[in-house]
Amino acid sequence: MSTDKPWQAALGAEAPSLYRISEFPELFADACLRGSDGTLKFISFYGRDGSVMQFIAALELGPRDGGVTRFHLSDEDGGEHLVETGSSAHLSKFSARLPPRNLFGPLSQTWLYDSAFEQPDRANRIGWVIYRSAPSEQQQAHKALADKAWALTGQLSPVALLDAWREPIQAWCEHTRAWDSLDDRLYPPLGGIAALRVSITDAFLRFISQGVREHSLPV
Repeated sequence: MSTDKPWQAALGAEAPSLYRISEFPELFADACLRGSDGTLKFISFYGRDGSVMQFIAALELGPRDGGVTRFHLSDEDGGEHLVETGSSAHLSKFSARLPPRNLFGPLSQTWLYDSAFEQPDRANRIGWVIYRSAPSEQQQAHKALADKAWALTGQLSPVALLDAWREPIQAWCEHTRAWDSLDDRLYPPLGGIAALRVSITDAFLRFISQGVREHSLPV
């Protein structure tokens, strides 16, 4: 699959398992991200075109017109994972057809994702990084996500950041949640996917300024 969106290209790793969408049993998801309130941030799922269109239409209709405001992902052990849809207005869509010759017939892979994932909000200095890996590669995934977050922090910061400052800046960002992972205990990521929100605030700039003055961030 070709794409001009770098964060989408990062999702090329093979999914370790599939989750059936309980309310739409002909659809299977291989990755899902939710906010701390359970609201859908990202889902990658597979199905035939008719089933995909039915699911998306149900999300867009809302409860008054017979749509859905929540659904469940069922794992291989029978566990149910709740996903709140919220308003579909904040979701973007990307879809691609799988090769026609496969074991399951004509299928499409569709991504629904928060539009904020597409481009950093440079005016408000907020952006997202996302990474996909196998469960056996969690240590590498953590480092890769941190590398992406550091690069985005440098892009969003109005002051230049030296690479030698990374360790104290990363520690501060993680402690203050300027780097805020989508890893809520009640709504953990599903499918070996991780995302992190980077936010550059005035407190961040004060930390940099103080560090330079006190030589904890040497120039």
